[in-house]
Amino acid sequence: MCGRIVVNGRVWEGAGLCRWVDEVLMLPLQAVAERLGARRRWIAYPRHLEVEKDGKVMALEIGAANARLQSEEIPLDFPVYLDQGLIMVPVSLLGRFFGLSWTYVKDVDAAILSRAEPALADKRVVLDPGHGGDDPGVISGCLVESELTWDVAHRLSGLLILAGAVVTSTREEHETASPFQRVMVVEKAKPDVVISIHMNSFLCPAHNGLETYWYNSWPARHLAEYVHRGILEEIDMPDRGVRESAFCILRHSPAASILIKLGFVTGDSDRVILKDKWMRERAALGIFRGIRDFVEAFAGAM
Repeated sequence: MCGRIVVNGRVWEGAGLCRWVDEVLMLPLQAVAERLGARRRWIAYPRHLEVEKDGKVMALEIGAANARLQSEEIPLDFPVYLDQGLIMVPVSLLGRFFGLSWTYVKDVDAAILSRAEPALADKRVVLDPGHGGDDPGVISGCLVESELTWDVAHRLSGLLILAGAVVTSTREEHETASPFQRVMVVEKAKPDVVISIHMNSFLCPAHNGLETYWYNSWPARHLAEYVHRGILEEIDMPDRGVRESAFCILRHSPAASILIKLGFVTGDSDRVILKDKWMRERAALGIFRGIRDFVEAFAGAM
């Protein structure tokens, strides 16, 4: 059983929203269909449920081992069943009907579904997890900046790939990468967007909050604003603003590029958020939506 579903970058939480049955992930049809704007109706005779989306129709019967998509009979991984009023169907069927890719993120117990985003299809995104290897960045108690930046970047990479983007990272998990090496990766990748992820620190634990930086480019400023807003929609932390600064990777990137300071590892409230894997997943979701919204808004200029 899991209680988190993410559809196209939006989160829904609740006890028993999805279940594993005989190694098949079952999701509530109502929740996913509603989030995707599909229409549902019960047909009295013969008794079945129809779901309609973009001119396509899927017919389901409770207890049936098959579903009908248009005129085609589709065998199911597990029969449709009712659970406390929810119609539970295999995630593979939802993926096929709605055109969704999906994955299950075990460490946060979440089912993540995403359609191929036309705006993101084949867009090249470089992710730059700060520090790494011999350079751990800031260490505060059990929190190590290089580990946190890698974790968020890895989660974000999965979301972007599901949506159809091409993702390159400036380093591997335990790799040391100099600023020059990172810039070389960016130049070789010829990206549309560059996202550099760091954490903040300060002597006083009362300092908490999100900062996002851009440099010398209006597209970069807009990207920073979209991503900054996306993160704050997901995570409750102080808003320290969108700022301009000449960080190395921003100065030398040919694409719209931003650097995110995702909270203070030394902050009394931020450290609680950063310790939580689900909060880091939600931060990645916020960044993902910001990138997607930026690319949709500026697709003609890229």
